[in-house]
Amino acid sequence: MRISTTQVYQQGLQAFGTQQTKLAHLQQQISTGVRLTKPSDDPAAAARVLELEQTVSLNEQYQVNIRQAEQRLQLEEATLNSTDNVMQRIRELVIQANNATMNREARSAIADEIDEKFQELQTLGNSVDANGDYLFAGFQNKTRPFTIQTTGAIDQVVFNGDEGQRAMQISQSRQIDVDVPGREIFMRLATDSGLNETTSLANTAGGVISPAHVFDQVAYAQAKVDYPGAEYQITFSNPLVVPQTYTVTDPNGAVFTPPLTGNYIPGELIDFHGIRTSITNNPTTAAPPDTGDNFTISTGQYQDVFSVVQNISETLRTGASGDVRAANLAQALDDIDASLDNILENRTRIGGRLNALEAQKDDNDAYILSSKETLSVLRDTDLAEAISQLT
Repeated sequence: MRISTTQVYQQGLQAFGTQQTKLAHLQQQISTGVRLTKPSDDPAAAARVLELEQTVSLNEQYQVNIRQAEQRLQLEEATLNSTDNVMQRIRELVIQANNATMNREARSAIADEIDEKFQELQTLGNSVDANGDYLFAGFQNKTRPFTIQTTGAIDQVVFNGDEGQRAMQISQSRQIDVDVPGREIFMRLATDSGLNETTSLANTAGGVISPAHVFDQVAYAQAKVDYPGAEYQITFSNPLVVPQTYTVTDPNGAVFTPPLTGNYIPGELIDFHGIRTSITNNPTTAAPPDTGDNFTISTGQYQDVFSVVQNISETLRTGASGDVRAANLAQALDDIDASLDNILENRTRIGGRLNALEAQKDDNDAYILSSKETLSVLRDTDLAEAISQLT
């Protein structure tokens, strides 16, 4: 076969071009330190590099989540620590007030400080994080969780949040809760004097009952002995009868002696057997032939910590007799101790979560480092080899 001079020249030029391309590619690898400048350089390695880059990016985001979770949990732990300090101070004041030699003025002064601690306790319950989210409102983190609601003659703190607990992803297969349920900390305090209030579904007048509480532990304890298992149903007289009256009976059949009854004054206190409540919003205005509304108060398991503090202040201000005051304050001490145990339990949970975050952060760092080392092997230039090829 005959080869023309032109073809020889063309082949030579093509060879020079190929070498020039290789030279430029090697120079680029050396100057950038990257071996894979395009997927076609090594398709298998390029696919693995893309996978590893996504893994590193994902784990770096997990590290950001961990830092955010740590900040929130640390803030919650600090808030619970402050709450613990408030309850400890209230406990000291209760012990100080439960002294037979102290006069009414001194107890009233202690009640003033307890009222201040009540306000501080509510402020702590409504703490917010750096984003303005309430710490203890659950999923309702833009809603103020603890507010005061007045029913008749009684003020009570109500919870406006929910039981939701937000979780943050801290690894590919793990989430961790970053919320502490406010209801559990402040509203579900196990106690021997807890009460439940029930509004009858048959009510037509629209009356509203306040949360009931025990204002006289002596009378309440005696009633539990005299009428074990009794409940209290409050009913109202026919709306056409003047004056309006209420009657307290036991739907389980116990007969109270003497009968529990009295004139109904809208919004005023209703007291019986050491229990205090208030009913408002016209419970007697049902249209005939319907009678007035009826409500049931029964033994419960829980009381909110705000009511405990309010009851202490009420006991100290009203000048209760020595036996009643001693019994009320003794029950208050038990409730405060239960609250302190509850706070400690939740702080322990937070501590466990913080430890878990620290351990997961170390695991993520190790995985990121390992992935980056593998990335370097696959993607980065072996300078010794590249320089040898360049030479």
